[in-house]
Amino acid sequence: MNDEWDEKNELMSQTVMQEHKKKLLKSKEEKNNDSIMEILLSLRVNALQISPELRKNLVYELIRNDILNIEENKNNNFVIDLLSYQSYNLKHATLSLISIIAATYKGVEYLMSVNSSIIEKIIEVSNK
Repeated sequence: MNDEWDEKNELMSQTVMQEHKKKLLKSKEEKNNDSIMEILLSLRVNALQISPELRKNLVYELIRNDILNIEENKNNNFVIDLLSYQSYNLKHATLSLISIIAATYKGVEYLMSVNSSIIEKIIEVSNK
């Protein structure tokens, strides 16, 4: 296993991220909770399988590809909607991905780039 983040990994990650984002947006549009969960869990598994030293690079790929659609829409509605679904498993999968992203300073900036509504929603979900 290669422990270096090289251009090949970056290119592969870019392709995989774009594919995941397309599927995620389509699944959400179709309200296909199982598919949304599958994609979110796939991203989580990928993050956990990478060595800790390289995990930061994966988070940067998630941000660069705007996986949570924050920068493209200039709002947090995509994330807020995912956290508003009644499905406990979907909320858990969403929170897991947010946790991975928030593990870096750039990730926190990304999550807070519009406003603090994601944090407020996480607190609301946690208190239920």
